[in-house]
Amino acid sequence: MADEPALRIDSLRFAYPGGWTLRLGALTLARGEQMLLAARSGAGKSTLLSLIAGLMDPHGGVIEVAGQKVHALHGAARDRFRGRHIGMIFQTFNLLHGFTALENVLAAPAFSGAGGVDASAAKGVLASLGIDRPGARVENLSVGQQQRVAVARAVACRPALVLADEPTASLDPENAANAMGMIQEACRASGSALLCVSHDPAMWERFARKEHL
Repeated sequence: MADEPALRIDSLRFAYPGGWTLRLGALTLARGEQMLLAARSGAGKSTLLSLIAGLMDPHGGVIEVAGQKVHALHGAARDRFRGRHIGMIFQTFNLLHGFTALENVLAAPAFSGAGGVDASAAKGVLASLGIDRPGARVENLSVGQQQRVAVARAVACRPALVLADEPTASLDPENAANAMGMIQEACRASGSALLCVSHDPAMWERFARKEHL
């Protein structure tokens, strides 16, 4: 699997109720490559990421992550694969309130059954992103710190692929630029490919490779 691309999509099709269909003929993302997929709001960006992550099932086509056909796996096996090989960064962070920064980083692989991240490694990732209070509950952190925890959670397992869904949509331009730089650098440090979807035109110049959906 190490020689396989981080992501390969072929003839993907997903039909929404009411007749609208998302289609993607072919897309390949190499190991460690970073790509922006730009599209207007409502064009299916979040749906595409959910399909890649195996959170939804397509109506046709193939999605492979690190050489594994995602939708050939089912139930707990798919969850374990996602926990080991796919990191996700959400616009609203989706952190577990009542849990510490460290517990949030450890929770994703633990809940998926993937394992593979110990507390020492998780603390190291948090520290590299400027979080020096891993024992603080996330609701007591600033918005910027919460985003750093979300990025740490996504890359802690050194996944083959990180999916970022409008990660800067709620930020002002200066903070958005800083946050995107942090995400890109974290993916480079972990060796993870990055697929970022956004309708923000300011993102365009940050990526050597960009496509329109």
